[in-house]
Amino acid sequence: MIYAVLAAKDKQTFEKMAGVLQQSPMDIQWTDTGKSVLERISRAGDKGKKIDLVITDETLADMTGRELVAQVIMTSPMTSCVAVSTLSADEFHETYEGYGVLMQLPPAPDAESGEKLVAILKKLNLIVT
Repeated sequence: MIYAVLAAKDKQTFEKMAGVLQQSPMDIQWTDTGKSVLERISRAGDKGKKIDLVITDETLADMTGRELVAQVIMTSPMTSCVAVSTLSADEFHETYEGYGVLMQLPPAPDAESGEKLVAILKKLNLIVT
């Protein structure tokens, strides 16, 4: 089971993609702030558990997606991150270089984006079928 947190100001941003993700062995939590993501990571660690995946929108209520990714990696280096971004592929790579982001998502990611993410998670053996 993968424990994931989806962070977006508007839950509808990820609804189409989440429909695909929920068909996998994945426990999904929703939040709208980076602070809440970081608190959930901390609480999970206190219980001997971990958040495996953070999917963040480009802009949250309290920080940018990039700021959240940077803080997640500092707090929980083994947590995988995925980020929505309107940057070109080259700009995204340059901006997120060194953070180990699994993939760039388009704004309002759809079911196909979810399928691509599931395929990556399977390749990394994070999802075992």
